[in-house]
Amino acid sequence: MEEQKESLIKFLKERGGSAPRSALRKYSDDVLREMELEGKIKLQKVGSGIRVVLLDATTSGSAQNQPTVLDLLKEINAKLDLLLSTFRKGNELEFDRVFEEVKNPMGIAVLKDIRERMGLSREEFYPKFSTHIESHYQLFRGGEEGIVKGGVIFGLIKR
Repeated sequence: MEEQKESLIKFLKERGGSAPRSALRKYSDDVLREMELEGKIKLQKVGSGIRVVLLDATTSGSAQNQPTVLDLLKEINAKLDLLLSTFRKGNELEFDRVFEEVKNPMGIAVLKDIRERMGLSREEFYPKFSTHIESHYQLFRGGEEGIVKGGVIFGLIKR
């Protein structure tokens, strides 16, 4: 019986501290009831099923002290936003570097040439860089592709 209890605790820890009752079929109802009386687990009714939640010394007797999945996801999302903002700035620097390589002696570059040099598709390039281009460069009509404004294609840029 003690082996089953240890096995159940290990299983629940591996699954993040909780599991549906259907995943615990190999454990008898007696073991679950006894562990619930000891305060090691808690049976929660979820919809039409039952969920077994681990309550041990590391959680101070309450599963509510653990960070929820939603809290963890919010934290991960905030860190990803920080990384992406840093990465976007790097992409803008890459765009400026490629512009310097591609521009002609008059300082004008074709957006198609910049996009091809960066190895991006139209679908990736224009949504990513259109605001950067519009705020840091002068737009000129012409070119096979570019930023469309008022039905006019602006495919040439100059600093």
